[in-house]
Amino acid sequence: MDELLQEFISETQETLEALAGEVVAWEADPSDRDRLDAIFRFFHTVKGSCGFLNLPRFERLSHAAEDVLSEIRAGNRRPDPATVSAVLGIMDRIGELTEAVAIGAALPSENDDFLIGALSARGEEPEQVVVEAAPVAVARCGGAQSGPRTIRLPLSLIDQLMNGVSDMVLARNELSRKLRERSADPELDNVFERLSTCVADMRDVISKTRMQRVDRLFAAIPRMVRDLGRELGKRIDLSLEGGDVEMDREMVEMVVDPLTHIVRNSIDHGIETPDKRRAAGKPETGRLRLEARQSGNQIVIAIADDGAGIDTARLVDKAIAAGRLTPDAAARMSEQDRLDLIFHAGLSTAAKVTAISGRGVGMDVVRANVERIGGVIALDNQPGQGLCITLRVPLTLTIIPGLIVRAGGQHFAIPRAAVVEILHDNNETLQVSEVGGAKIATIRAVRHSMVDLEDVLGMEKPAQQGPRAIMVVRSATGVPFAMGVSAVDNHEELVIRPASPLVMATGVYAGMTLPDNGKPMLLLDAAGLANAARLPNIIDDRAARQQEEQADAQTGVEMVAALRFEELSGERRLLKLSLIERVEDIDAGLFGRSGGRAFVRLDGRLVPVANGLSQFDRDKVSALRLRDDRREACYPVAAVLDIVQMPAVPDMVAMHGMLSGVAVIEGEHLEVINPFALFAALPEEAMVERVRGRCLLADSNDGWTREILAPLLRQAGHEVLLGLPGDALVDPEDVVLCTEADAAQAAEIMGCRVVHLRASPRPTGPQDGSIYRYDQDALMAAIAGRRG
Repeated sequence: MDELLQEFISETQETLEALAGEVVAWEADPSDRDRLDAIFRFFHTVKGSCGFLNLPRFERLSHAAEDVLSEIRAGNRRPDPATVSAVLGIMDRIGELTEAVAIGAALPSENDDFLIGALSARGEEPEQVVVEAAPVAVARCGGAQSGPRTIRLPLSLIDQLMNGVSDMVLARNELSRKLRERSADPELDNVFERLSTCVADMRDVISKTRMQRVDRLFAAIPRMVRDLGRELGKRIDLSLEGGDVEMDREMVEMVVDPLTHIVRNSIDHGIETPDKRRAAGKPETGRLRLEARQSGNQIVIAIADDGAGIDTARLVDKAIAAGRLTPDAAARMSEQDRLDLIFHAGLSTAAKVTAISGRGVGMDVVRANVERIGGVIALDNQPGQGLCITLRVPLTLTIIPGLIVRAGGQHFAIPRAAVVEILHDNNETLQVSEVGGAKIATIRAVRHSMVDLEDVLGMEKPAQQGPRAIMVVRSATGVPFAMGVSAVDNHEELVIRPASPLVMATGVYAGMTLPDNGKPMLLLDAAGLANAARLPNIIDDRAARQQEEQADAQTGVEMVAALRFEELSGERRLLKLSLIERVEDIDAGLFGRSGGRAFVRLDGRLVPVANGLSQFDRDKVSALRLRDDRREACYPVAAVLDIVQMPAVPDMVAMHGMLSGVAVIEGEHLEVINPFALFAALPEEAMVERVRGRCLLADSNDGWTREILAPLLRQAGHEVLLGLPGDALVDPEDVVLCTEADAAQAAEIMGCRVVHLRASPRPTGPQDGSIYRYDQDALMAAIAGRRG
């Protein structure tokens, strides 16, 4: 009896899941006799099975529904919305009873009479405004045909089979490695190839046992659309496409909740009421389309409606009101930045909180759940015309193609689907620059944020002879970034296993795997790496920027590269990029004032500060290191933003102070720094020579010479050479510094200029022309005098 009861529960649950959409479609088309017969057969089967299973509540509910459907089949009753709602209520109650019986729980029965009474009532539902439902597109089956022979298996057995074939894949990989280490044996290689083919076929077949049609995702959608549409007074034409696409059972279960929330949002926020749609010139019936398709090893699910779209202005206002955004920051945001606010917790475009939505909890959880399974969510917003939300999720989570990368002396795996491109750092199409302490990789004129995997994981970057590999990685936010690794060693099919909770808590790993060398290896999570490195997750409008640059080129406007930055006082300005030697973070304690001028101590010398600032409210200050071939200056800033193309002549010339005018970049008015005025304002004594001359140190083995004298001379701008070269290598401007013990050796070099150093503070007599070695001023004057 237990086996029969379990069989009854399983069949009832599966049939209920499939029939929810059939009832809604039958309501839209009452003349569809096939669907009516299918619904009638379900209740008839349930009633017939309840007799010998001793399930009186099942029998009573199904018998009442069967009687009503019999009248409809005979033409004595019309399937009005109230009747359909009552039939759906009976189906829901049978589903609740089935679940309760499966887990052995009790379910109160006081509402059974109410449900049966609703079936007997004719006409409209009481106290509810009913809107005629629009047709719902649901895949229809053909005529009666014999289905394939099936057998019901517990899911635990399927999982055990999958684990077994995963172990076989690992054993095959290890055997492959062992065979590669041995001498070639054609017969053994042929046997191994046959074994590999069998293992691959078995893996594919068992993987298919875990696959389920996307129909399971779509099964509850028609019922939900119908109920919400009636509750909100909206007419909705639902279209479902791609239900025959298959994906892993685990993926189906993980996508159900995000998909349900998106559909509810589309009905509540997106599609307008008939009155509003009529006023906007739209058909009174809104369209909601769900489409699933397979793209490589991904499943793409698109949810599109023709409603009002997302009101980004309202989102910005909500963010400002909630203190999440300042008005100045909002004014600088692009349309894509504003649209991404929908994923921030606590923000909603709903005018009021309802039982359906409006609390600002949902889309942030949807994106988090999609990213957790390695998926990507994208929005295509057309204000006033509709919204399309696209989910891209992996086909399976068990065996995936992956790449083996080496970083910090260790090996890691990364899903092959996450890698867009692989280059070496000596590739001509790649340029790596550093701005504001961050790396930027420019690949064929497209800029990407760049990180080194060793830096993200806190590992030491080993020295290597050959070039490093640069991988363009697609993160879960849709924004690709460049990641540097020591090398990409191999690619193979990887069996994914969960890692320990401590490892997963870091947020940068998606699990672990065993490659063909048999050593456990961690699987990198692209989204986790981007979050750990704090990379930007907003897609910049590259297409619009390129169009602007092309338009400028067509009009003959000369463009130059410029750095867009923010002053410490808040203004956003531009400075020609060719003047910037580098950008670095400097300790605030190194800044000071002398003689009314601001300086910063860099590399043992004082460098003037171009904007005159010397006191800051932070420990580290971002600064631009500027040079005009002879002079050097430091320019502290609040933040380095990005590199843009600006007109060589500003759009509005207004030369005053250190500014030369205003340039319009991407709709933003930016002040342009005048380099002529900037360097003209520097003090004349700040001139720095790159190399003052060459100093030859005779005693290269002496510790004082090597550790004290040589660094002092280098800081003063001299080139230092330890040891004395041959006569042919001596320049007339060279100065030799030697002690009394090395004076004879230095005198042998013809044409050299010699400075003698002594260890005693006092000279030996009036004729002693040597200099005390710790008298810095005298030493520098002697070197300059010898050269003069």
